[in-house]
Amino acid sequence: MRLALLTDLHFGRAQPDLVPPLLESITAASPDLIVIAGDFVQRARASQFRDARAFVDRLQHPWIAVPGNHDIPLFNVIARALAPRAAYRRWIAPDPEPMIETADAVIVGLDTTHRWSHQRGLIRQGQIDRVGEVIRTAQDKPVIIMAHHPFHHRPEVEKKVMKGAANALTYWAACGPHVILSGHLHTWTVEPFVAQKSDAMTLQIHCGTGLSTRLRGEANEYAIIDLDGDQITAQRMTATADTLRFVPESRHSYRQTATGWHELL
Repeated sequence: MRLALLTDLHFGRAQPDLVPPLLESITAASPDLIVIAGDFVQRARASQFRDARAFVDRLQHPWIAVPGNHDIPLFNVIARALAPRAAYRRWIAPDPEPMIETADAVIVGLDTTHRWSHQRGLIRQGQIDRVGEVIRTAQDKPVIIMAHHPFHHRPEVEKKVMKGAANALTYWAACGPHVILSGHLHTWTVEPFVAQKSDAMTLQIHCGTGLSTRLRGEANEYAIIDLDGDQITAQRMTATADTLRFVPESRHSYRQTATGWHELL
């Protein structure tokens, strides 16, 4: 099974010249499913959601998505309090936590946004329990968890890890191996997270921004993820404003074992 991972499109701060190359590259990759990990827009305005909707309508393959913190109104306090996901549901998808099971994988979307937190996310106990049950009962199928906020940050990252992330990682590691796809930080990271002793049950794939001008020293990018039995490969696809096309940048392959994920050299 092949997935294409997009995140942090940020319409309202997107680079319009990169939209056609991104669409062309995804179409050429021919994924079975496109997964979009939040932050479709910059300020949750209707005009920005309209552009984001026009983008997903041009995708040539099936897609699912979860919201990001920028998809919730920031300055409209009434909307933020009473219906924080109303615009996202209207323009993008009615279900902020989609789940798909195929013959090859189980993909679980999590809404980690918090109406009263502009940046920091939140994973709730009910979500932790639900995903744990999926991991335990998935049998030989890989479980792919998609959320906007990462569950672990590198030491140099200044933003706080979302609330409940440590509990989720510990609990899910006890349930079995799994993969987490996320964005938010606008950086690329592929690595196992060691939650308990030598176990590396969580394979993290953090992808940077697909279209935003807020690059934070990185290129615009998306990921092509191939699932093949007990192996997973993440191909980083990057573009610059000069080249205006997405090309392979790096490739990371891991195998699932009894003690977790191990890199294939």
